[in-house]
Amino acid sequence: MSRDVNMPSIDVSRDGLRIDGVPVDAQSVRALTDALGSPRTLPPNGSTTWVVWDDVGVRASTKDGEVATGVSVTLATDARREAKRDESASLYRPSGAYTGAFTIEGQPPIAAAPDAELRKAYLMLRFRVGDWEFVLLLNTTELRELHAMEARERFARQQTEELADVVRSAHAPVTEIIASYRPVPPVKKPSGIWKLPVLEEPTLSLKSFPFRLAILNELMFVQRVLGPRFNVYDFAQDQGAKNFDPDAYYDTMIPSVRAWLRRYPIPTRVAGKVEELVLDGGNEIYAQLIPQWDGEDSSFDIATITDHDLAPFPNLRRVDDIGGFLGPRARRALARRCVQVDGAD
Repeated sequence: MSRDVNMPSIDVSRDGLRIDGVPVDAQSVRALTDALGSPRTLPPNGSTTWVVWDDVGVRASTKDGEVATGVSVTLATDARREAKRDESASLYRPSGAYTGAFTIEGQPPIAAAPDAELRKAYLMLRFRVGDWEFVLLLNTTELRELHAMEARERFARQQTEELADVVRSAHAPVTEIIASYRPVPPVKKPSGIWKLPVLEEPTLSLKSFPFRLAILNELMFVQRVLGPRFNVYDFAQDQGAKNFDPDAYYDTMIPSVRAWLRRYPIPTRVAGKVEELVLDGGNEIYAQLIPQWDGEDSSFDIATITDHDLAPFPNLRRVDDIGGFLGPRARRALARRCVQVDGAD
C-alpha cells in the first residue's frame, strides 16, 4: 500500500506514542491536538465523548473531553462492515482514512501481531505490547475468503499457517487499529463476592442458554430478586491473577462471564414470578457478556425452547420480542403454552 509522505507518521511502542518521531502523550487530547490539528468533538454518547480528526483518520474516546482512553486509526474502508452500520454511526468516525506510515514497535501492524494470533484470524487480532493493548479490525471485504469458510473448516485451519498467510498476503488487511494504554494493575486477592451461591433447595435446569439469559435478565436486573446483581467490570477486576478488561473482548462473548451465568443457580421457587419477558438488544444482561455488542449478530437468538425449559414458568403469559430474538420454533413452543408473543417476527 502506498503511503502519503505528507501525512504524519505514527508509531506506538513500549516507550509510548510518537508522531513524526516526537513523543506525544496518547492520553492527552490537548497533546494529540497539538500534533494532529483541531479535531471535531461530538456531543457525549452515554459516558463517552468522541474527538475526531477527520483529515488524518484518527479518533479518540474520552470520558471527560481531556483524557483519552483509546486512540483509533482508520486505515481502509470495509464495505461489508459499513453496509451493516447505522447511518448515525458514521458521525462518530473520521470522514477520511489515515494514509501515512503506522507502525507498532517500528513494524507494520500485521508484522507486529503474534503468530499465534494470526493463525486464528477472523474478525480481529488482539494482542499486547508492554502496557499497550491493540485491536486490529480485519477488513472483512478484502478477507472475504476467511468469512466464506464454515466455522469447523476455519477452526481446523487454525492448526496451520493458512489463515495467517491469507491475512499476510492481503493488500489492506486491517481497516482500523485501536490502541489503548492499559498498564497491568497490581494483582489483588479476590473478594469472594462473585463466588457462585450454593443453595440447599431445588434449582432450575434450563437447556437453552439464550432463554436462561432472558430469565436471568428478568429476575436479576428487572425484578432484582436474585443476587448478587452481576456487573462485568467489578467481576473482571475481582479475579486476582485472572483479572481482565471486558472491553478488550470487543464483540466476543467473555468465556468466564458465560460460565458464571450458565452455572448461576436459579431457585425453583422464584420461577412463578416470571410473568413477562422482554427480549431487547438493550437488556442489561447482554452487555455483561459482550460489553461492546452492537446487536449485529445472532449471539442471543433463541432458536428453540423445549417444554422442559418452559414447564417451570406457569405464570409466563407474554413475551415482547422487540429485538427479533425468537426463531419460528421458539414462537411455536410458546404458542403451544398459550404465551402471547408480540414484536418482530
